[in-house]
Amino acid sequence: MDRTTTDPSSTDPASTGPVARGPAFTDPCDGDGDGAPVFAVGRVGVDFRSEARLDGFRRQLGGAAPGGPPPDPGDARQLHDHLVRHPWASSRLTWTLSTGGTPIYALEAEPAVAMDWGGPVPDAGPDGSERERLALLRRIAAAPPVHPVHRALRDTLLGQSLPADDPGRIGRLTVPGRLTGRSARLFSGQVVPVVRVGAVGLARWAETPLLAAAVDAVGRARELNRDRVAERLRALLDKVYVQFRNAGRGAAERALNHAATEAFLTGGLLADGPLCGALVPRGPQDRPGPPGLYALDTITVAASPHCRPGSDCQDVLVRFTDPADARRAAVTYVFTVDVGDELPVSLAPVHRFLG
Repeated sequence: MDRTTTDPSSTDPASTGPVARGPAFTDPCDGDGDGAPVFAVGRVGVDFRSEARLDGFRRQLGGAAPGGPPPDPGDARQLHDHLVRHPWASSRLTWTLSTGGTPIYALEAEPAVAMDWGGPVPDAGPDGSERERLALLRRIAAAPPVHPVHRALRDTLLGQSLPADDPGRIGRLTVPGRLTGRSARLFSGQVVPVVRVGAVGLARWAETPLLAAAVDAVGRARELNRDRVAERLRALLDKVYVQFRNAGRGAAERALNHAATEAFLTGGLLADGPLCGALVPRGPQDRPGPPGLYALDTITVAASPHCRPGSDCQDVLVRFTDPADARRAAVTYVFTVDVGDELPVSLAPVHRFLG
């Protein structure tokens, strides 16, 4: 987790509004109002914005435990543990969202309506004992309540640092929000727009369980080597991450990011897509045996010809083809997404057709 990730001379040409100078944001109460909606997917990072702020966090981490690593705010686990114990420190960090290794937004949590400490308040025991309630109070003292957005950011930061095969590994975070009309200057000198992030709609791309479930589903349908299947599905996910990355501002980009998040995280498309070749009728020239795994070919977005009044509907077309036989028909999935609100919504059902 680097403090500087871009060339100091680089700037975001899309930045708007006054540029924040020095280590602080411009005043969030300037009356700038909500701006254009954003629905982006990227990697979470932190920026300390000055050597003084970095040294302050290093001092707050305290002395190193005997035999342990020295205090390092750049270490994701140390910083995460500190933020769990002191959640109010989250607002002193500049959280960033990056695509392709370059920060594109500074993230600011929406005003807190409620805080999150992780569970319901237990009732007293059958015998009137307060043991469970006291245990809860001790747990809250060790990890005080936190803003849901800050919880998602700090947990994603830690999850991104874990090994690829760790069950807690997180690849990306889907971030809903609105441009504030303000900008932030990072430690590198880069200027990025500030996005106010909403607590509803945040989604973490938990890669390991996602891939494991897809490999199991494909393995049940095809007698293939699991390692090869996992390699193919990892490549598919990387293509979604890399080839179709965007800033999540325009209607088409927001629809694409929402469809990708919903389809691959919860919709099962990571497994269903490679198996969709079974839908294609077999011809006399086809290879014997079950069809091979299909691969993600393209994702395109177009304004939907049918939309309800007052909405902005986009059709996201996800096309799979047989990489081993170009003569076989493609299979296309169509997701209609309404991006008329800050949080996009899918309009069911998902359509699937040949070609």
